[in-house]
Amino acid sequence: MCGFQPLPTCRIPLRRRAAVRGSVPALLLIVISHLPAARGEERAITELVPADALIMYCAKPYTWLDQPIGRAEGTTQPTGTAASIASIVSVLNTAGLIPAEGQVFADIAGALPLLAQFEHTLALLDVSSRIVEQPQASVSRAGGEDVDISLRLRNMQAAMIFRTQGRHQVVIDQLRRVTGRYTNNEVAKLEKGEIQGVRFDRLVDSRLPGWAVWEWGQVGEFFVISFGADAFVKVAGTASGKHPSMNQDAWYRKAFERTDGERAFAHWLIAFMRLEEALGPQAGGRFEAVTQALQAADLDRDLWTIGADGKRLSCHRCYQKAGRDVVQSYSNPQAFSQDHLRIVPKEAEHIAVISVPTSWLVDNVPRGWLAAQSISNVQKWRRAWRQLERDSGVDIGGNLISHFGQTVVLYDYPPHPLKIPFAFTLAIEIDDAKAVKAATDALLDAWTRYLDERAERNKTTLVRIKVRRDPDNVWYLQAGILGPAMKVMDRYVLISWSPQALRECVEYIEQHDKARPKP
Repeated sequence: MCGFQPLPTCRIPLRRRAAVRGSVPALLLIVISHLPAARGEERAITELVPADALIMYCAKPYTWLDQPIGRAEGTTQPTGTAASIASIVSVLNTAGLIPAEGQVFADIAGALPLLAQFEHTLALLDVSSRIVEQPQASVSRAGGEDVDISLRLRNMQAAMIFRTQGRHQVVIDQLRRVTGRYTNNEVAKLEKGEIQGVRFDRLVDSRLPGWAVWEWGQVGEFFVISFGADAFVKVAGTASGKHPSMNQDAWYRKAFERTDGERAFAHWLIAFMRLEEALGPQAGGRFEAVTQALQAADLDRDLWTIGADGKRLSCHRCYQKAGRDVVQSYSNPQAFSQDHLRIVPKEAEHIAVISVPTSWLVDNVPRGWLAAQSISNVQKWRRAWRQLERDSGVDIGGNLISHFGQTVVLYDYPPHPLKIPFAFTLAIEIDDAKAVKAATDALLDAWTRYLDERAERNKTTLVRIKVRRDPDNVWYLQAGILGPAMKVMDRYVLISWSPQALRECVEYIEQHDKARPKP
């Protein structure tokens, strides 16, 4: 068996239980998605993913994070960076130095160094929704949806697969830390199971729906953690050959090859048509509204790959539309412009110059997210949006989004001291720094007031986000700990993983600009 210890008995304060109840599934899925698995090439990890998966994300160990995480099977603690940040978070917790609003983020940060140290896959296997209320008075919006319907998950199956090669104790240790904080013997119980000779553990929490169970166990050289009834059984059956795997899917294999997948360290697949079928009419037209907002209504499947050519990163895409395959490249290492590369410090280990319609993304991705919400949430966000524009005096589309260019420069400098993955710096090209600065300052000032008023009104403490600005015009998010930061430069909106990291990048660009000969 997997050696999972009994759950601790602890009491969560009453005023935090409601927030914890709603965040348990999402938090566990996010944190567990950063668990490790050991490298190995004996068998494709996609051989464990069912061919009819709705969404799949795969990642190999990133070379700049490739550090040993244990010496042998049965290791109880990760070594190096992962152990360091886990110890730091533990000490801060013991000392009571992590505020309530930062606890969720601290727990996630404690697991981040493990992300991408080892090959892993996240797959959404199935999902369905149900209508929980439908008031008598209703007004239809585009697509024929009843605007007053309220949707909830009826069922969901998801799985994380790690190539542990038997060193699963590291995974179990992470599970123990997370479950020990957010559940206990009063509300949860552990059960044992076995399917086709594969043993697994099951965690049932009385605060969650009956189908919302967690299961985990070793499947050959892999370790599987699943969420949702029968998800573990489905993965184990695929691994044994009982069900077709993604690795056997003809379109996936062809698209993977056409996007240089063998050189990719990460790739993801979205099966739009299968998602629409799974959600069905119960989704009330929302899925259609989302895909229309993203201009993906007629896509069948969509595969993206991220690869590396030395220091330079590539990004390729293959999607199926109306029965025809289309291949696109968004980051071609052979075509990087020196004009954009000049802002990247030589110490950066990985660089990407991405050609992408930034203004379209900034405008349409939020529209897609909004289309997925209930009408009450849509109305709330529209009111908030109008209030932001009114309070700031900014036409967000005309004064801000329209000034974004077609290029995003991404690089991993300065390096994060704890080697947290995806701690990148982004430089988004703009064509009018004065207009963008005026718009962002006014907008973020208004957003600051809105978040503070909303948090005070709702008495938010568990997850509270604040927006701050320092005298040097560096804006940043704070959620217990300091988060991403932003500053408008002459040609770019610069974003990095912390205020100090951003200032290092700003200093480099300013010094480089001073050294350039005047035209």
